[in-house]
Amino acid sequence: MSARIACTALAGASSRRAAQRGAAALMVVMVLFFLVSLVAAYASRNLIFEQRISVNQYRSTQAFEAAEAGLEWALSMLNSGRVTAACAGSAVAADTSFRERYLTFNANGTLTPRSYVSGASTLPLLPGCSRTASGWSCSCPTNSLDLLTATAGPGSFPAFRVRLFGVGQAGMVRVAVTGCTAAVEGCLSGTTVGAGLATATISQVVALKSGLFTPPAAALTSGGTIDLVAGSALRVSNTDPATNGITVNAGGTVDATDLVLSSVPGAPTAPTVLDADSTLSAPTADRRFANVFGMRPETYRRQPSALVFDCTVDCSAGTLRTAASLHPGRPLWVTGDLQLDSDGDIGSPTAPTVLVVTGNLDVSAASVRIFGLVYSRAATWTASGSPLIQGAAIAEGNLAGTSSGAVVYDPDILGLLTRGSGSFVRVPGGWRDF
Repeated sequence: MSARIACTALAGASSRRAAQRGAAALMVVMVLFFLVSLVAAYASRNLIFEQRISVNQYRSTQAFEAAEAGLEWALSMLNSGRVTAACAGSAVAADTSFRERYLTFNANGTLTPRSYVSGASTLPLLPGCSRTASGWSCSCPTNSLDLLTATAGPGSFPAFRVRLFGVGQAGMVRVAVTGCTAAVEGCLSGTTVGAGLATATISQVVALKSGLFTPPAAALTSGGTIDLVAGSALRVSNTDPATNGITVNAGGTVDATDLVLSSVPGAPTAPTVLDADSTLSAPTADRRFANVFGMRPETYRRQPSALVFDCTVDCSAGTLRTAASLHPGRPLWVTGDLQLDSDGDIGSPTAPTVLVVTGNLDVSAASVRIFGLVYSRAATWTASGSPLIQGAAIAEGNLAGTSSGAVVYDPDILGLLTRGSGSFVRVPGGWRDF
């Protein structure tokens, strides 16, 4: 009896020990599972955090790149011709160029951004572009704020908006661009960015590198001699008192026999002709060019706004005339000899042009008027025909020929070229991303 009790007690103790061993293992497993859960939760938290950082970085980068693209776009548009309301190139003379549409060129050389009136408020004009499913869609308003349309659906559709600010210095303006991950008005205006959006603003001071750095003081300028064929009767006029009415300025001798000179009323004729000017004859041809345009010839030809025509291959007066009409403020560079064989105007009194011809300039048409500055790089400009050049004319070398036309000095036209022609370029140190 006592033996059975002892055996029963031993069996119970063994069973309890076995149960206790299982409970300990369960506790260890639960602790390990809890630790693994903590590690998994922490890793998941870090993963979510990294994903959010990546998404925010992607959006901010996209907004910044949109702003960068907008800055390049604005600089390109400032150096372009006439544009439509959609910022595309225009063949309509009534359309203005981008620089004319958004900038006022003041008489003192400063630039004032244009604005429009809405009710009792005066608001800035803000061109911009947005990405759509079929490409970029742009808006160049003239008297309103065009709201860029956001594109719905999957995909990335950033946008940017451009605003110009005056800086109070001649020829300079600040271009500020706001980029956004979507064409949402609050994001583009910086008032309310909104959830899931990012915005970035950068700006750059740009300056107009004038297409006519130093206007000539004479109606007709020559780096060499001036000797026209007998009976030519080229009329040269300068009635501007600010230049003392100088009609002709040459580095060599001037035969005024076949020139019909007109100067400031009451001034004698002879003093208006300045010849043997060493400041014109001494420099090399490239230096003479740089003295007028502020840069060497090759640099001038390669500037962003220059329109280059190769007359050694194909060039017509009509092509040149159309280019001057549709691209106000952009210098025209003609490689080779130019033959103006059709009637019409090149440039206008309000939109004159700089015409640089590397060879000879011949005029065979009966009625040709050129408003602006004509510059011939020929060793001897053999002028012909009877064109009217209103502004000024410069022969880099000698001037000869049989021309019976007229060169009329116009300080207003030369002032327009100095203040409004040429290329907009970045100013070093003028970039900001804040």
